[in-house]
Amino acid sequence: MCEMKKKEEKLIALRRELHRFPEIGGELPKTRKIICDFLDEIGISYTLNPHDDGVIAEIKGRNNGKTIAFRADMDGLHINEDNELPYKSQIEGQMHGCGHDAHTAILLIAAETLNEHKDKLNGTVRLLFQSGEETGTGAKHMLAQGALNGVDAICALHVGNLAGDTYNAGEMIILPGPVSAGKDKFTITVYGKGTHSAFPEKGIDPILIAARIANACEEISARELPSGTTAVLSFGSFQAGVDHNTIPDKAILKGSIRVQDGKVRDFIGERLKCIAQNIAAAFRAECEVELKKGSQTVMNDEQLSQFVAKAVTEAIGGDKVIMKTTSALMGSDDFANYASKVQAVYFFLHTNNSEKGIVAANHNPHFDIDESVLWEGVAAYVAIALNYLK
Repeated sequence: MCEMKKKEEKLIALRRELHRFPEIGGELPKTRKIICDFLDEIGISYTLNPHDDGVIAEIKGRNNGKTIAFRADMDGLHINEDNELPYKSQIEGQMHGCGHDAHTAILLIAAETLNEHKDKLNGTVRLLFQSGEETGTGAKHMLAQGALNGVDAICALHVGNLAGDTYNAGEMIILPGPVSAGKDKFTITVYGKGTHSAFPEKGIDPILIAARIANACEEISARELPSGTTAVLSFGSFQAGVDHNTIPDKAILKGSIRVQDGKVRDFIGERLKCIAQNIAAAFRAECEVELKKGSQTVMNDEQLSQFVAKAVTEAIGGDKVIMKTTSALMGSDDFANYASKVQAVYFFLHTNNSEKGIVAANHNPHFDIDESVLWEGVAAYVAIALNYLK
């Protein structure tokens, strides 16, 4: 613990440097340069993913043995940051609003620490710096590059407030079983008939029809699924028209479906299509529904979860490790692509702090993290690797 705390200033400075320049999707040239420069400086070899700006690095221990991988996602979000901070995003309309800057900084400092202790490792630590988590493309590109070839287990840490407001900054949530929801994206396009707003009877109003569709789809969870079913359907975008006095030709709704059960996932998708198309038809409009399958549910391996919890407990103290939550975790992550292939654990470091006014949720323009607990993420990775490769 003392060793990790000594690196705290460097860790925070690195996180802030990454935070200032958030990049989106698979093209992260500045982020990748920061990572590669750091790895060059500490003498860790790496390869560049030709499919995007991902980086795969390795630390080889004193003797041969198992291989454990750690994944850090690096991409930001299309959000305009509203925080007034010295390390505020310098790119208009882009922000590290989910903590991926912290994930990258944590894994880099963990890599530096493990490289300093590689004589204690019997095996290999593989470091996956992944782009495109938010777009759902990054993990697939890493797998295509052989990121899991020869890997026995993989872990990933996520910061923020993804497990509820009842937890305190510095607490780690390590759960066996499902730790995310599978996610599908949908786009509903309602085609009406444009007209002057003074003569609505001469047109077909796609805005009112789309509003009815949105309200009706909310009833799927409330009235068509058994009580207690873990399912969330949310709308994130409603686009229609440009003028105050014109009824437009079309309206577009976008949203996501999040569930942990595959059958429920299929049911909601089919009902979404049925409701949208029939409501549109009832009001003389046409409707297209596009449903894109996204990430699957991340399933933590039971045995590895217990192992990780024990290692992290030794590193930061048992009072900070939580292995049971009161509600299902409904975020999603393409880490599921790795977890479906090898033993995996996806765990959480709570970084909200109400006393410091750091309370905004992930994907919020005011999102920030309590940097004083980031060292725990480093300590966790180091402890997991040292124990796994004894």
